[in-house]
Amino acid sequence: MNKKILFNATPTEKRAALLENEKVAELVVERPDHFRLVGNIYRGKVMSVLPGIQAAFVDIGLEKCAFLHAADVDPTLLLEKDDELMERFSRQDMGKRGKVPKIPIEKVVEEGQQILVQVVKEPIGTKGAKITTQISLAGRFLVLVPDTDFIGVSKKTHDSGRRSRLKKIISQIKPRGVGFIVRTIGLKVSETEFINEIHMLLDAWRKLQDEALSGSGIKLVHNELGITTRVIRDLFSEDVTEVYVDQDDDYKDVLSYVEALSPALAKRVIHYKEKIPLFDKFNVEKDLDRLLKRKIWLKSGGYILIDRTEALVAIDINTGRNIGKTNLEDTIFKTNMDAAAEICRQLRLRDIGGLIVVDFIDMQSADNRRKIEGFMRKALEADPSATACTGLSKFSLMEITRKRVRPELQEFFTDVCHSCGGLGWIFSPETVASRIDRDMRRVQKKPGVVTVLVHPAVAAYLHQDGDTMKTVLEKAHRCTLNVVENDEYDQDEFSFKEIPGGIVREEEGSYQSE
Repeated sequence: MNKKILFNATPTEKRAALLENEKVAELVVERPDHFRLVGNIYRGKVMSVLPGIQAAFVDIGLEKCAFLHAADVDPTLLLEKDDELMERFSRQDMGKRGKVPKIPIEKVVEEGQQILVQVVKEPIGTKGAKITTQISLAGRFLVLVPDTDFIGVSKKTHDSGRRSRLKKIISQIKPRGVGFIVRTIGLKVSETEFINEIHMLLDAWRKLQDEALSGSGIKLVHNELGITTRVIRDLFSEDVTEVYVDQDDDYKDVLSYVEALSPALAKRVIHYKEKIPLFDKFNVEKDLDRLLKRKIWLKSGGYILIDRTEALVAIDINTGRNIGKTNLEDTIFKTNMDAAAEICRQLRLRDIGGLIVVDFIDMQSADNRRKIEGFMRKALEADPSATACTGLSKFSLMEITRKRVRPELQEFFTDVCHSCGGLGWIFSPETVASRIDRDMRRVQKKPGVVTVLVHPAVAAYLHQDGDTMKTVLEKAHRCTLNVVENDEYDQDEFSFKEIPGGIVREEEGSYQSE
């Protein structure tokens, strides 16, 4: 598979795109007023402890307190009130890294206590960030896990021989009292590259400890890498043939980072200087234009629809213009296969997380159903985020879960429509006219002139066919109705300006009598 990484920077935002076979597979965006928080380490203050839900809320200096669950508390890494590290729990009770003892949260943290925490999930919607006290530092090839001798290897490899070899290498070169996990990208690197990164991560951990123990109060102790070096760390592998960077400072940052850890790959970093914008050069902008669209057309002529609800993301598949060439079953199978590939791509590209339900078109062939299930499982395995899926139900529904650590790109790029409130629909002019009628009936009034301010589309409806609807309202309410257009109103918004015998409320589309 041909892979490229593109870095585009402007004064308003920085973007990084991963291309697979000339198509955008992942997009990362960072803005001056919106930096990613996952990976940041803070010294926070416990504001409340809730034994009923086994959780605590911790102030780390953000708009909302962060959420700390008991399962994410490692007692060995807590800070006492005087900012000294707690006396270590017995490692015989701790077991492997991540399997901390099940101690009630009220036994290990208390209100007012200062603790060292790391963000594992961005604030999403009305929820604050999710944090853990199980600190780790990610490098390009390794992840450092403090205060343990645990050695792990990425689950992306099922080769037991390679896993054993890598564990042996790390155990020989790492110091005691600190653990490491070999990342997927580190499965093929040399011992020298491991040694260089171990030294770099240990230096970073020592500086972090010194910073955490200095002073008092809430503070940012460790800031995760910026977008350029973070993307290089996480995505730049042997499979990536070229890395294009269009901004001078970013190019220097990328080059210095690569030269320090993988000098052989430095020649793949290219400083892009052409007049044509980088994303236009590789047709990325066209792909991104479809990023927020609800309907996505497939090569076969079918299409998929992506809709988000509060609980899940629903994806529907339709044959659309695909009328097939042989029989209905083949047409449906072809559409489902095209849709399966596009769905897996869209999950990564849009960074969709949580529960996803896919409504495949019903297939009669059991063999075709198995092929769809097998394709989805294989495609989802290539996703860097943790995913899982069920088989097809008897109604051809497939459930997918994908780890969600940050808001989807749709949430990043858009605001909820103030007119429809996220519903996606607004009242029609006919419905607004009925609402005006009902509001006028609520008031006991004398005959007179009533002025109603409405959206131009509603005014056009009231005046159409020779003022038919306007006349109906005037007869029903024994008044003269003066319709005034207001371009600043939404289509389903209206108000009354003057009503004899009544007063106008400031609320939208309603009034009351005195």
